[in-house]
Amino acid sequence: MSQNVRLSYSAAAGSADIPKPQPKPANNSTANSSSSNHRQHASGQQQGNRHGGPGHRRTPSPSYTPKTSSAEDAVYVLTLLTDAKHHRILTETRKKYFPPRLNRLDAHITLFHALPGSLLEESIKPTLRDISSKTKQFHLLAATPFRLNKGIAIGLPKSSGGDDARQVHQQLKAAWSDFLSRQDAGGFAAHYTIMNKVDDEKEVQKAFEQVQQEWKGCHGTVLGLSLFKYDRGNWVHDEDFKFLPSQ
Repeated sequence: MSQNVRLSYSAAAGSADIPKPQPKPANNSTANSSSSNHRQHASGQQQGNRHGGPGHRRTPSPSYTPKTSSAEDAVYVLTLLTDAKHHRILTETRKKYFPPRLNRLDAHITLFHALPGSLLEESIKPTLRDISSKTKQFHLLAATPFRLNKGIAIGLPKSSGGDDARQVHQQLKAAWSDFLSRQDAGGFAAHYTIMNKVDDEKEVQKAFEQVQQEWKGCHGTVLGLSLFKYDRGNWVHDEDFKFLPSQ
């Protein structure tokens, strides 16, 4: 079934979504952003219940625009699909720290933020089916908290899902290199954003120190990939692409 999540275009595009660890966070910092995950993770929204309205449609930055011959009527977001228990624990952690008025999504690891709808059937879905049919499910460990400019993220060690996620990303990026946005054609670091867009540096640092003390890591399994359509403030689940069983 489809699930919908209301979100602004800049968040769907994932503006500055590849975070950089900052051992000494500075004041007057800038924001990062994030996107969506498991089929059951529509932030508690009812299935088939569409939120948002026509409203004002923002014009996305060129950095987040696919390189196609004409403007896209729709763009798609691709995330990792994880097991439900892992997803629930990370989502609960995100809800604890993310500003409630801004938190439209459950926890997620985004691979691509703006895939062109015009190439959905011609290129995107065939590639996803091909790669997912050759990729085995893999273990992940959300282990390492680190600072964002205005928030906190939790990264995956290379040996515990980080390298596996990067390999999937690289295969897809190579197949789609002709049309990816500037952002999607860039680097990738698998992570969960659990706090963002908090201007108060002291609040962020206090929360970060708490996470460092309390977070014990969370193991899980990546089951495949999830594709969502961005539709004027909504994320609409389109299709899951399951990996091969690990055994």
